[in-house]
Amino acid sequence: FRRVLFQSFMKDGKRHVAHVPAGQVEALKQQIEAGREFQDAVREVLTANARLVLLERQQQKARKAKAR
Repeated sequence: FRRVLFQSFMKDGKRHVAHVPAGQVEALKQQIEAGREFQDAVREVLTANARLVLLERQQQKARKAKAR
């Protein structure tokens, strides 16, 4: 029994499905994992940026209150 793999993805807002040849399964798994790691890193950067924005706002409010 041979295992058949398919990859689904979105392109131009439409879902597509592609057959993955057995010889390319491991390479595809590595690319998927690398993509997930990249997305995790981007999320971390965006979270850090959001925290910095909030901190800056807090500091601006504190400076305005101190100036009064």
